[in-house]
Amino acid sequence: MGSACCHRLFSMSASRPFDQSASRNAREPIPIRIAPKAAGRSRTGPLDEQRARRTAVRRRNAVFRLIMGAAMLALVAPSVAAQTAPTVAPAPDPARLAIAQRLIEKFMPADRRDAMVEQMIRPMVENMRETMTRGPMFEAINAKDPKFTATFDLFLESELEHSIATTKAAMPAMAEAMARAYARRFTLDQLQALETFFDTPAGRAYAEQAPTIMSDPDILAAQRAMMIDAMAGMQQRLGAFAAKVTAGAKKGDND
Repeated sequence: MGSACCHRLFSMSASRPFDQSASRNAREPIPIRIAPKAAGRSRTGPLDEQRARRTAVRRRNAVFRLIMGAAMLALVAPSVAAQTAPTVAPAPDPARLAIAQRLIEKFMPADRRDAMVEQMIRPMVENMRETMTRGPMFEAINAKDPKFTATFDLFLESELEHSIATTKAAMPAMAEAMARAYARRFTLDQLQALETFFDTPAGRAYAEQAPTIMSDPDILAAQRAMMIDAMAGMQQRLGAFAAKVTAGAKKGDND
């Protein structure tokens, strides 16, 4: 049987010439043809595009945080500098606390607190925005991305509404905290004198106008000057920090 098979194979090969190309193709892998890329087409794939978008979003968010952080520091720096380490406060005298609570209600009446929040926060944030958008750091960012101003305005408006809503919700607790603070710092006679004052026409006028003081042009001008002075010293440090954030984002993309 073995000799018959060999004879058959030999006769088949003898009747047909040996094809070298066929033999070579049998040994070598079949080449795969790849169509050339169209001219001008980007070599980046969907994954690269997604990484680029994520990087851009991270960088923009980092810039937002840097700018808002600088502005908040400029606003709160004077008050923070004046604060001391927190201590455990003693409970206020009940008689003094009762008068202090009535006093707070006179110049921060519950039915006007929401309007007072609006009157205090909106002018401050708008003043902050005007100062920031005129600064060299903001102008440099906006020069690279003309859409940045519109995006920043939307972001700031969203943060403003969030801040106002949070402050309004906190006002009852804040009013009680203020009453306790007044009760600790003023004697019974002093609290009674203050309460009497807020029952006078001058006292009622003060209570009504006090929340609008922050929107006075002189106050706004002084606030802008303070922010400019506070932010001027931060720009170089923030620039160095932003470079570190960007480098970290790039490193994360390459990992």
